[in-house]
Amino acid sequence: MAKVTFQPSGLSLEIDGDVTLRDAAHTLGIDVQDRCGGQGACCNCIIMVLEGMVNINPKTHLEQPVFYLEKNERLSCQCKITGDVVVEPGLKSLGG
Repeated sequence: MAKVTFQPSGLSLEIDGDVTLRDAAHTLGIDVQDRCGGQGACCNCIIMVLEGMVNINPKTHLEQPVFYLEKNERLSCQCKITGDVVVEPGLKSLGG
């Protein structure tokens, strides 16, 4: 189990390696602007990783072509964690 903390709310949740950050956000009632149901197609569920990037799986083949992701940004539907992380839902998205 690993702890994910969402800022700025400070809400946190213990999750296992099979749960994505998108699903963790939904469990806590946090909107991550996903429009494709977590399939990695809409590229709207951007999160900023504030702490613990080393505890998130490497970028998937669905994230590699998303050129506008900054170094600390990921698609929450593609992120599974192996240790504690602190994240914040992103403000930008492809679909607005």
